[in-house]
Amino acid sequence: MKLLKFKYSKFYIFLIAIFSVLSAILTILYPLIIGNIIDKIGSANNLSYQFIFLAVIFILLFISNMLLNYYLNIYANKVSKEIRNKLFSKVNSMPIKYMEKYKNGNIINMFSLDTENISNGMIQSISKIISGVFTIILATIIMLKLNIQLTLILLVLSLFMFIISRFVISRTNNMFNKRANLLANLNSYTEEIINGKTNFDNFNYNEQIIKKFAIKNNELYKYGYKTQFYSSLTNPSTRLISNLAYIVIAILGIIFCKTSSITIGTVSSFLIYTNIYTRPFNEITSVFSEIQTALASYRRVSIFLKTNFTVKNINTNYIKLPEKDNYSIEFKNVSFSYTDKPFIKDFSLLIPNGKSVAIVGKTGSGKTTIINLLNRFYEIDDGKILINNINIKDIELNNLRKNIGMVLQDTKIFQGTIKENIAYGNPNASFKDIENAAKLAYADSFISNLPDGYNTFINNSDELSEGQVQLINIARIMLSKPPILILDEATSNIDLLTEASIKKAILEITKNSTSIIIAHRLSTIQNCDFIVFMDEGRILEIGTHSELMNKKGSYYNMYKSQFE
Repeated sequence: MKLLKFKYSKFYIFLIAIFSVLSAILTILYPLIIGNIIDKIGSANNLSYQFIFLAVIFILLFISNMLLNYYLNIYANKVSKEIRNKLFSKVNSMPIKYMEKYKNGNIINMFSLDTENISNGMIQSISKIISGVFTIILATIIMLKLNIQLTLILLVLSLFMFIISRFVISRTNNMFNKRANLLANLNSYTEEIINGKTNFDNFNYNEQIIKKFAIKNNELYKYGYKTQFYSSLTNPSTRLISNLAYIVIAILGIIFCKTSSITIGTVSSFLIYTNIYTRPFNEITSVFSEIQTALASYRRVSIFLKTNFTVKNINTNYIKLPEKDNYSIEFKNVSFSYTDKPFIKDFSLLIPNGKSVAIVGKTGSGKTTIINLLNRFYEIDDGKILINNINIKDIELNNLRKNIGMVLQDTKIFQGTIKENIAYGNPNASFKDIENAAKLAYADSFISNLPDGYNTFINNSDELSEGQVQLINIARIMLSKPPILILDEATSNIDLLTEASIKKAILEITKNSTSIIIAHRLSTIQNCDFIVFMDEGRILEIGTHSELMNKKGSYYNMYKSQFE
């Protein structure tokens, strides 16, 4: 149970165990006193001290249960907090290659539903199990001293409770796992629908969505009601046997009283012990469904946290890149594959420091993959990638990415103010620097018209147009001035007039940077130092715009097709 271990975890478990046991002991004591009081009613004995003792027991029992619940809630919430911390740390450190194996909805489900299931199902049930076990043991010892025959009868009836519980658990365990997985898939699909609603509406795909959702929801319903129904049979069944046990003990107690083998007080105590003894069976069986749900969530979270990922050929003596305006970039015989089939093979390219290169080609030719490899979002299978003649595997990862600025086509902004979003890569920047960066990116005009200007709080990207979001991202780059700049369709969502102005600003602010530009709009890359045309993960042509146009090859054909 390593998932439940954290600082002071043993301390809280110890307190929970102590108060659970104390609660069980106090619960066991009071029936004896009640039975003794009943037997002595009408006698000359002064019973006031016994009533006081009984009152003290109930007060202590109240305090014990209160403290038990208090520490249980603290421990449960600390466990939830720790699980979320571990999940976030895992997500934050996991390479994209491994993250892509999981649906976003499933991961979000772990942070919310699965974490709560573990906290409520496993932690909250611990006290019931601990106190229940101690109650059964102590009650059995005392009942054997009161009357062996009645105790044996109660033990036999309790055995039936245990058999029923085991039978139901064995039948429902797999069902709970299946139900948990179906619920996670439904949540993931729901998130996909919400995020893609605009596209679904645009393609009039709503009816198909409803059908798919209904299928998934119906499958969850079938497993859900079956699982809950079968698991819910446990508690009524055990309660039935518990009530039968109470009736049998009451009848036999009356018979034993007539034969003078036991007193009325003893029978009264024994009847109370019957309820106390059988109650843990009812409580423990009542939380079985919660425990099973929690175990299913626990397994899923544990599997995710145990996901192993390795980065090949990493030097343990990391170094940092020297502070410079730009770096050279070189791909040396690089090979990479997403699957068993090679995608990038024996790829070599040298980008001198301070130069700009455009990478063009058909969709799926490997343009974005090259960028991902440079950022080490994926690890290469063979070859080397050098920055400033240093293997990127030897460079500290944070330092590597800090020196690479990216403006992507589908860039998102984060929850926070406009000012915070622009300063995302440079949180210590002054407001004047932030404002100047926004002006260079031609974002200042629309920001100034927002309700609170640069202090306007944004919850998500949908509150701004795609073009405005892109301008904010360009402003980030203007502020950070990275030695390596990557532009991936950076101005695709911006009108032509603003695009022309931004091009001048980018050229000015990054005139010393080493730039890689991925573009489908070939008119935007004519001024690059050279252009690389890729196809199926390899370089087909390389040269300046004029050279490639004169060659009349693949680049020429793509260029002509755009303008004709």
